[in-house]
Amino acid sequence: MRQGGHRSVHSIGIATLLAAILTGCTAPAVHPGPSEASNAAAPAPSATAEEDTVKKVPGLSDLPPGTLIAMGDFSGQGTTGKIQIKANGADHGFDVILTGLQPVPLAGASLELNSLPSTASEWDLQQGFSYYRYDPLSQVSDQTFSTPSVDYGGFETNDPRFMRTAVIWAAPPGAPIGLGSVIATATLTWDLPNMPAGPNVTDHGSAEGAQGQVSLGADDTPFSYLIAPNDTENAIAARFGITAEDLEWLNPDRFGDRLNLANITINLSMDSRGLRW
Repeated sequence: MRQGGHRSVHSIGIATLLAAILTGCTAPAVHPGPSEASNAAAPAPSATAEEDTVKKVPGLSDLPPGTLIAMGDFSGQGTTGKIQIKANGADHGFDVILTGLQPVPLAGASLELNSLPSTASEWDLQQGFSYYRYDPLSQVSDQTFSTPSVDYGGFETNDPRFMRTAVIWAAPPGAPIGLGSVIATATLTWDLPNMPAGPNVTDHGSAEGAQGQVSLGADDTPFSYLIAPNDTENAIAARFGITAEDLEWLNPDRFGDRLNLANITINLSMDSRGLRW
């Protein structure tokens, strides 16, 4: 089974492996008591002890297999049914369960998870950042499959909550599969235990390597950032008091070199993850 990912107007990219992100907090220092102060200096903590102070943010592989992490109800063009997404014990993805699809999917119908809301137009959904399953759906009302396949695809984050909508597509005329027209959409409601609420973003002002334009949200907090020429990922992150990993988490469709492109607008808000401006 093949899986897909990043799409543009003319192509469907490849994705769907959930790579775990590690964040950590260091335990507070323990100060010696009076009886310990005269003792010889304690040996430096071992690497193992230091590692013990780092807490892993739970990823999908940390959840018991079968844990329900998202669900939604399909509607549109007379189609009804439900989608459930469950952890399957692997950090490569999850299980998708489709139940009660009526009418049953047409030959060549396909499923994607899209970052745009279900109210988006068909044209916008075709442009939205998404994870697309290249295998057609079975022509039955109830079906289960894992996504992605073991050796194919790659999510850039272990937190897929920015996938807002499940979309069932009909194949284009004459094609065996693809983004022809929308058969049905389902708004996904995610429930991922212990996932972070997002980094605290504060604009500390323009600096070398971070001289782009900031847009503020309704609460006057940074919402998005227009990258300027010669900006760098680390400098942008430092400007907003976050790490480069935080910046990539906020922009799961743009990471590494793609966060250094001049005149590209990137997200600084948890609520806008996966959206493009």
